[in-house]
Amino acid sequence: MREGRCYEQHDFQVLILSQFAQRRPSTEKEKWELQQEYLRLIREIPQMWEEFVRKNQNIYDRFGYLDVVVYDDLTYERKKLKQGRPKEENTLSHRVTVRLDDESYQLLKQYCQTKNITESAAIRELIQTLKWKIW
Repeated sequence: MREGRCYEQHDFQVLILSQFAQRRPSTEKEKWELQQEYLRLIREIPQMWEEFVRKNQNIYDRFGYLDVVVYDDLTYERKKLKQGRPKEENTLSHRVTVRLDDESYQLLKQYCQTKNITESAAIRELIQTLKWKIW
């Protein structure tokens, strides 16, 4: 089995033929059959690629490539997309990490429980109160 990222037909051809190259003939007849199969593959790979892209057009249009898995018998399929954490639309741009002593952390937790908000929201809220103290 071989996996690869294919941006165009050439990448797909290299992937298929590299998997094909792992086959080793033991007799002259097998060698001749492999040569014939190689020639057939060379002829058919453009149509195989076109059909593969057509089947997975939405993925190819979105990313500009297809991740392909080629098996030992030269069957192939698209490698399934992995589900990741969804992107948030209004992400905050700065990350701050703070270490707190036990007393400060307990105070923060208590504040969060009384206001029913997350620790991050509480810290943002408390930072906003600094605006009025500084200016």
